[in-house]
Amino acid sequence: MDAPQQTPAPADVGPTAVLARVRTLLAEARTSGAPEDAVDAAPVDHDARQWWELSLEAALRDEPRESARCAESGLAALGPGEDGVRLSLLRALAVAADRLGDETGLTRWIEARAALLRTLGRPRQAALETQLGASLVREPDGFEAAVLAGVVEEEPGVPGEEPGDTVLPEAALALAVHRVHASDLDGAMAAARRAVESLRGLRAAGAVLPVGSWSSAHLLLSRLHLWRGEHAEADEAAAVVTSLPAARAVLASATTVRAIAAHEQDRPTAALALALDAADRMARVGLRRGAASAASLAGRVAGDLEGHEEAAVAAWELASVHAEKAEAPEASSLSYWWAHQLVLAGRPDEAEPLLARLVRREAAQGHDVEQARALVDLGHAHHDQDRSENALPLWREAAGLFEAHGRWEDAARTLLAAGALVNRERDELTRPSALDLFERAVAAARRAVDEDPAVLPAALHAHGYLLCESGRPEGLELLDEAVALVREAEAPWQVADYTDTRARALWSLEQGAEAVSTALHAADLFTAAQDPEGAAQAELFAASVVAEDGSPEQAATLFRLVSESTQSTLVRLGALTGLHQCLSAVGDHDGAARVRDDLDAVREQLGAD
Repeated sequence: MDAPQQTPAPADVGPTAVLARVRTLLAEARTSGAPEDAVDAAPVDHDARQWWELSLEAALRDEPRESARCAESGLAALGPGEDGVRLSLLRALAVAADRLGDETGLTRWIEARAALLRTLGRPRQAALETQLGASLVREPDGFEAAVLAGVVEEEPGVPGEEPGDTVLPEAALALAVHRVHASDLDGAMAAARRAVESLRGLRAAGAVLPVGSWSSAHLLLSRLHLWRGEHAEADEAAAVVTSLPAARAVLASATTVRAIAAHEQDRPTAALALALDAADRMARVGLRRGAASAASLAGRVAGDLEGHEEAAVAAWELASVHAEKAEAPEASSLSYWWAHQLVLAGRPDEAEPLLARLVRREAAQGHDVEQARALVDLGHAHHDQDRSENALPLWREAAGLFEAHGRWEDAARTLLAAGALVNRERDELTRPSALDLFERAVAAARRAVDEDPAVLPAALHAHGYLLCESGRPEGLELLDEAVALVREAEAPWQVADYTDTRARALWSLEQGAEAVSTALHAADLFTAAQDPEGAAQAELFAASVVAEDGSPEQAATLFRLVSESTQSTLVRLGALTGLHQCLSAVGDHDGAARVRDDLDAVREQLGAD
């Protein structure tokens, strides 16, 4: 019978300790071989329970022959009084036979288990297990599930003279598995709870139970709570498992559940420690896909924790290594997230070769969307190494792939980045290309509005302003639409920012008076949005337009107001420069000289800073 274990001490989740642990796990992941090799090389001195654990681990790795070999070794190692272990070993052999399509073996091991049950004085359970057959050792089909539902409904918890003479726990758990795959989580939960209640009664009555049945039932219960979004309950059920001397694979799975629950409950330090524990435990039993999943969770959590950036990179690398060694379908995705984290961490030189390989792999496999995502990050890797000319064709290709597959949000954001890069020089040669990219971005963003409404105003803003810069007033309509959208989204700072852009667009269209009034309105909006520097910048622009329009006296008044009110040294420098020019233009040389002294003082301050 399972007995409680001592609760381990809390792990150190400081950045240094976490990074050291991830690097240790990474070194082990890179050097470790196949689990069965370790079993073959080790001295064959396992007891029956240990062989059962090894059999379970092999089954979870989808290695039925190895599972059967370990289970048979367990039968040979049985000692007196280990009927609970024998029950689990016989079930493991039946499961392996079913996975191998060995009907003769399946029948043999089901009958062997039934014979053991009869010797334990449980003829009812023996008869029912024989009748139910394979439905207890694999996912039942629809007909088998209907039969199991009838058994669960009719089977009492502890019938007969022998307290364990019931098939209820086995039948209820098998039914729960079927209902999970039928997306009936409520029905699955009801069946799982029935199984746990029955097992609790049987344990209290001293019945011989298959080893691991109590912990496995609670593991299923914890997963069901997790899938239903009941995170506190999931953690509680999984904590029951981790407090027991359960099988290593079961402990690894329960630790993963606890890590996910902690993450969903916004307990990042607990989630990080548990995720690393889960990755370690999964790796030690050869469940590399499980280890990769746990490591990826650690990477996500660490990436959101201040000071854990390097640990996040290492955790994603750990996930990638495990997935690659397992030849898992998600290997490419995890490699992408590792490279992505490298780019975010400011290590584009390391990310570049990873992303280049990933682009080739995804292209060869015809995974266009995944290829496009890798192309986007590869472009960023080039851009961050001052090779922007290499980034543009990559982003163009990525955008085309996204558009071809209806990934409109991704397409819009990629086109915006490409357009901004093309427009960086702001010259007549590149402007048509930038306009085309921004126009495509707007079209894609309109189709992505339900998926991500924020991308449309950004695209309208970029395209509208560049149209106005090109002397095309239709850009104002796009800017007005962008302002309306961010106002509707209750984003006051963006309303101010886009209004400020509209003022500059009006100036590009030689509508100076309206540009000034719009800029001053933007300044008021920035002030309301708690951005005094933005307000000062807008007022400075308004003053500059007034000066350019040939009204130096009015401009001087505005420049003076800005210079006296702003807290920004750079804005004050610009305002004083404009004021000096205006005073000189109107012949106020004494005033200009005083302003020049102020300018010199500001320049000295900037130099000291």
